[in-house]
Amino acid sequence: MTVQPRQKNATGISMTHPASAFTLHVLAGRSAALALFLVAGTGLAGAATTPASAPNGTAAAPAAALECPATVRLDDPKASASGLPAGTEIVLDARPLRLTGYNFFDGPPAQGAALVPTSDKPAKGAKGGKGDSTATWVFEGDYPQGKFASCDYAGGTVRVVQRMDDAAKRCMATSRTAGNPSVLQVRFRCE
Repeated sequence: MTVQPRQKNATGISMTHPASAFTLHVLAGRSAALALFLVAGTGLAGAATTPASAPNGTAAAPAAALECPATVRLDDPKASASGLPAGTEIVLDARPLRLTGYNFFDGPPAQGAALVPTSDKPAKGAKGGKGDSTATWVFEGDYPQGKFASCDYAGGTVRVVQRMDDAAKRCMATSRTAGNPSVLQVRFRCE
């Protein structure tokens, strides 16, 4: 059996559902530290990039499933820029951020090693691309830094991240759009 080299998405751009109304661009120079700060600030389960401790003091088992929240809200976010003229201010939108994409990473997402799915099956026969789509990642070899699922908000500026089971050999992301206006729904499952 020939082992194929791992394919990584070098751009860091999130996987997006084809029916999504959002255009996703990750701007060059965007701070990974800011994205991690914002992810940690959501207070959502799965935001940490390392396994938490279980009540008995042992490391909690990595997850085998993750359902992405439809939105995340930022509490007291801050932004800064140097060289702004006097009297200029930065205003941040306080509305919840909608789920815009998803991804899988070799190691913590801050390292930027996004993985290309082994297969990606778009929804078939449904009007406007609505229906279930499935992206599958098949893992061969070692992943010493772990395998991380990512729910991406605002084009990946904010991510809800969960380390998945190290023993998993295959993970799927099932996505669909529903409602009017369309809302992206994503669920990860690993085997």
